[in-house]
Amino acid sequence: MADAARYSDPYLAACRPVPARGPGVCPVCRSGLPPGYRLCHSCALTTSQVSCPTRHIVPVSLYQSPGPLGRLLRGYKDGPAAARGMRTVQVAAILGRFAARHLPCLAGVLGGGPDVITTVPTTRRTRPGPHPLQAAVTAVTPLAALHQPLLAPGPGRPAHNQAGDSTFLVRRPLAGQRVLLIDDTFTTGARLQSAASALRLAGASAVAGLTVGRVIWPGRNENCRRIWERAGAAPFSFAGCCLCRDAGWCGGRHEPPAAGN
Repeated sequence: MADAARYSDPYLAACRPVPARGPGVCPVCRSGLPPGYRLCHSCALTTSQVSCPTRHIVPVSLYQSPGPLGRLLRGYKDGPAAARGMRTVQVAAILGRFAARHLPCLAGVLGGGPDVITTVPTTRRTRPGPHPLQAAVTAVTPLAALHQPLLAPGPGRPAHNQAGDSTFLVRRPLAGQRVLLIDDTFTTGARLQSAASALRLAGASAVAGLTVGRVIWPGRNENCRRIWERAGAAPFSFAGCCLCRDAGWCGGRHEPPAAGN
């Protein structure tokens, strides 16, 4: 997407790098763990409520709400009509810059490059037409080439910390395909885990979730505070992602550093 840096740079100061898995970090959503817990409260609930959750959630950035990134991720779909178009372009620019460097990282957790890319549909929006997230994803060339609107709202309805296998319907069988599932915001994970489970139950061999932002509340526990403070210690960069950090290397490279480097 042309001019991605120009459209996304105004939000870089509000972005925070997502930590590697490790002590005190939820291995699913990358938020802070309460002492003695294996998963954070939300991930423990939502992954237990569906048949086939994904353990691979890759946020582009941590963020606090309210804040500039939170306002963007709310405003591009629910803000004033005059501003929604530009904000959708800005969301697309963030996704495009991340995808340009880190689609190979996502392929690593999927067991190969995605066969199809889809988005989590809304369960609350009443405005007609496609969700703005679809417009953002299809504005990014490498994502648009694989994008299909696979999911539709089902009879179930997610709520805060409540996921379910019937929340979404899948439009076609997936027959072993690897799916990259994109959402704008990860708060409790109820919608994303509901969608991931529906895709797996429809035959997907693997599902990984890519989200623009992961909300974090530094006051929730000591590890949330520590993660947020460390994330703010250096400027955000698209050069590294949390999967790079899991492997112990960054810089936008998609193979481990050579010995001695």
